[in-house]
Amino acid sequence: MSKGNIIHENERFVTIVTWKTSNIKTGQMSQIWILNKNINPVESVKTGFDAVSNCSGCPFANGMGCYVNVGQAPLAVFKAWQRGVYERLGISELSEAFKGKYVRFGAYGNPSLIPLEIIKPIAKASKGWTGYFHNWHLMSKERALAYGQFFMASTETEESRIKALAMGLRVFHVSPDQPKDFIECPSDSRGIQCKDCRLCDGLNKRAKNIWINPHGSKKSKAIAQAIA
Repeated sequence: MSKGNIIHENERFVTIVTWKTSNIKTGQMSQIWILNKNINPVESVKTGFDAVSNCSGCPFANGMGCYVNVGQAPLAVFKAWQRGVYERLGISELSEAFKGKYVRFGAYGNPSLIPLEIIKPIAKASKGWTGYFHNWHLMSKERALAYGQFFMASTETEESRIKALAMGLRVFHVSPDQPKDFIECPSDSRGIQCKDCRLCDGLNKRAKNIWINPHGSKKSKAIAQAIA
């Protein structure tokens, strides 16, 4: 199998899966990247374009707290795509390609930009997945719940957390304060890899909501956004 494949694209975005990772936190999960086709990730963050594009709805975009170092893996994937490294997988090929794999939807970018007809066969074929979407509050309730079947609603403030819960979504809350009845991310509290935890699979798991402390090189900026 190749190092990666295109699983969806339109005039604005390309969605790429890379099959292997060295990410210690997630463990060996296939990583799905949602990238803007017209600007590389570094320039996108530098100009703030990510905040209205593939990272819409996230207050940590535009360099305001996101833990993802876009100059590393996202840029490398983008440049490989530009070079034509990745071949396209058709919808009929997804089930076989993802069979028995663990999947991380949205290693970078909102996975809710991927059509549900692409997401469903991947999730069904996989051994398990994780995913988070920040643009749930920009959607109708019906559409948000459709994606919420697969992904956690990412929240940062008390207001956003309350709103997401009221919509019936499961929540992944990033804040310095742990909300009541939320459990701490098992990766942080017990060192469990996402591959083995898989609690962050939206409404598929009727489990408690998840909380995590801001982390990464822009932690202080993330905290400022979370308590704003």
